Amino acid sequence: MGSLQRCWRDGAFRILALSVGLAALALASVILLRAELDQRVDQRTAASLGGALVLEGSRAPDDGQRPVGNELSSSLVLEFPTVVVAGDDTLLVSAKAVDADYPLRGELQVAPDRFGAAGPRDHGPRPGNAWVADGVIDRLGKAVGDTLTLGETDLTITGVIRSEPDQGTAFYSVNPRVMMHADDVAASGVIGPGSRLDYRLLVDGPAAAVAAHRRQLESASLRPDQSLEGVDDARVRSFGPLQQLTLYVSVGVLLVVVLCAAALTMASAQRAARQARLAALLRTFGAPRRRVLRRLLTGEAIALLPAVAAGLLLGSLVVVIARQALGWQGPLAAGPADWLLIAALPPGLWLVFGVTQGLALARAPITRLLQRSGGVQPVGAGGLVAAAALLALAAAWLSGSAQELAWLIGLLLVLAIGLPAALWPLLKGLDWLSPRLPLASRLALRRLTRRPALALPLLAALMAAMAVLALSGHVGTRLLADWRASLPERAPNYFLLNVFDADLPALDAWLDDHDALAKPRYPVTRARLTEINDQPVRQAVTKESRQAGNALNRDLVLTETDRLPPSNQVSAGRWHGEDDTTGVSVETELAQGLGISLGDDVTFVGPSGELTATVTSLRTVDWESFEPNFYFIFTPGTLPAADLSWLTSFWLPPGDGGRLAGLLKQMPQATLLDVNTLLDRAQAIINQASRASALLAALLMAAALLVLAAALMSLRTIRDRDNAMLRVLGADAALLRRIAWREALAWGGLAAIGASLLMTAALWPLGHLLFDGRLPWSIWQLLPAAAALGIALGGLRLGRGGDDGPMRLLAS
Repeated sequence: MGSLQRCWRDGAFRILALSVGLAALALASVILLRAELDQRVDQRTAASLGGALVLEGSRAPDDGQRPVGNELSSSLVLEFPTVVVAGDDTLLVSAKAVDADYPLRGELQVAPDRFGAAGPRDHGPRPGNAWVADGVIDRLGKAVGDTLTLGETDLTITGVIRSEPDQGTAFYSVNPRVMMHADDVAASGVIGPGSRLDYRLLVDGPAAAVAAHRRQLESASLRPDQSLEGVDDARVRSFGPLQQLTLYVSVGVLLVVVLCAAALTMASAQRAARQARLAALLRTFGAPRRRVLRRLLTGEAIALLPAVAAGLLLGSLVVVIARQALGWQGPLAAGPADWLLIAALPPGLWLVFGVTQGLALARAPITRLLQRSGGVQPVGAGGLVAAAALLALAAAWLSGSAQELAWLIGLLLVLAIGLPAALWPLLKGLDWLSPRLPLASRLALRRLTRRPALALPLLAALMAAMAVLALSGHVGTRLLADWRASLPERAPNYFLLNVFDADLPALDAWLDDHDALAKPRYPVTRARLTEINDQPVRQAVTKESRQAGNALNRDLVLTETDRLPPSNQVSAGRWHGEDDTTGVSVETELAQGLGISLGDDVTFVGPSGELTATVTSLRTVDWESFEPNFYFIFTPGTLPAADLSWLTSFWLPPGDGGRLAGLLKQMPQATLLDVNTLLDRAQAIINQASRASALLAALLMAAALLVLAAALMSLRTIRDRDNAMLRVLGADAALLRRIAWREALAWGGLAAIGASLLMTAALWPLGHLLFDGRLPWSIWQLLPAAAALGIALGGLRLGRGGDDGPMRLLAS
């Protein structure tokens, strides 16, 4: 107990304990937050699939492919196109037959009538019943309680589908939905030879059991018509804020680790300097090196445990509060490995630095130890290498990504080697300049330049901390602004398809009468890509992506316009104008997947035959803009006029749903898509991502401030010793105050300039990672200058120590 009290009475140890505790708090908060986000990404992905694993094929799965046992649950879904009959009317629909176990994941939202409020359902329709999409009711003029005929069976409409957990997101390829019970399929008689069927076996359960079942399916060989897709395969951040926040958190984890390591480096150096006198005394009385090392580290390790525990507790509390604010339910998502890493990494970093410093104290000559007792010495090369290795291993575990690990190693090399190397010529230049300056400025710069082994790491740490402090606020602010802008106040909440020229006057009149805000209209047609540069598309494409494969296996929606849509940007080539003929612009990712380049010829087969066009530009598309977007956009007049219909979207203010029924009565062939549910879900994601981003920015700022505090505290020991020497040589208190202020100004100014350069250099990769190549400037980029001013003002306060006598300064 006495040794623990002695540790906590030492100011250097308190700095070290604060660094370890804050490192534990920051790491716990960020790692737990990332675990929560990853869990919700997996939940969203699994919900979009309908389960943790999906086996898809054109025939029903074999008996041996169904999971057995109690660990896994499964549901078989069958989709097929068919026709429903209501009186004298017929309608082509997309039928979906589900069993009693559907749905496994996500929410099935069903309303009691056409314009009623939807509620969640944990089962599909009962035998003899059907749930239908809005379009079925609008097109056939039916209501809940009426009967539809599907093949040889009659189904009673008992609900209106608002959303399905495993529903595709493509607006242009989905016929109105009719959901029925699997037991009614055989009685309907609509399934026969040549029917186009899509069977999906949905599997869900614990991750280990799902992985084992997947291995079993793969080892037994899938049929040629079958494919497997799991959460890892489909782990795509399908919504912009979720994708950006995930990347932001991943970068934040790595930066917090690096900043905490920097703070521990400086704090452990101060602690080692304080322990140098104790090590010298032990060595003088003949203590062996092993005993010296044990004496220096054992008590300190035990004394650090409360700091680690407090940091873990506070970090967990931060995440618990954040979960409540974000509305996240259920137990904490972090697994045993996450908790082990959180608990082991901060003391592990201390151990690396402590052991290397302790070994140095145990091996150094006694006279050198006595000389070191008054100043802070940097960590040796061995300690830096060991710390870098530990950080790399931790990053590999945290990210699970070789790319992110490479980013961290590069970041460490830049901070540990690049920054000091870049600052070395600057220090030499200041040293050359100092004799030409007044006395106070000369002495202030000499303090900075005469200890390059200490000044270079401290300047690098200050620069990194200021840069991260500014970047965390800057990036967080821009993310929030972009997320709010991604869903404008009047984002289109309805899409209207299959509108013909004769319908446009009635549509315009209806929009005016109901105060609707119309969006641009696009002439569209369906066609299938068949050739690239006169080669069949399957031969021309050597390595297709998943997105490209989907484009090859279905008809695509084509449009023509001379206006670049607001959510598109030309990434290569030239956007076609009115004078261009037979030109086409292609979405960039699809072009990469299909191997399409500028100047290539692409051929489609549509209702009127073949159509060939030359690729004149490539476009990046914001698919989360809630506006119509297209893979291929042709020059005006290219597409056959006889094949075209109109697609548009509009915002309709809240009100009576009967307004829409009146519109559809005027154009019964049109298809109306209600995306209000998607908008509400997107808005909820944006709100949660905004609050989570603010929390992460605060944690990054706390870690950066920790490094700033540790660096400034490191300077205090050196300043006190130098002031004592100057007082002995006759310097008065006024001179010491001027020296302290100018020294602090030099430290802060150099660090601010370097931080601004670092921030500017970091904006380019961050802009490409998080903001599609753009990252506007903001007032946060002035933060390094403000921090430098704060350090300079702190120098005025530190200069008051010059009023103390030399004996008191030496004793400190």
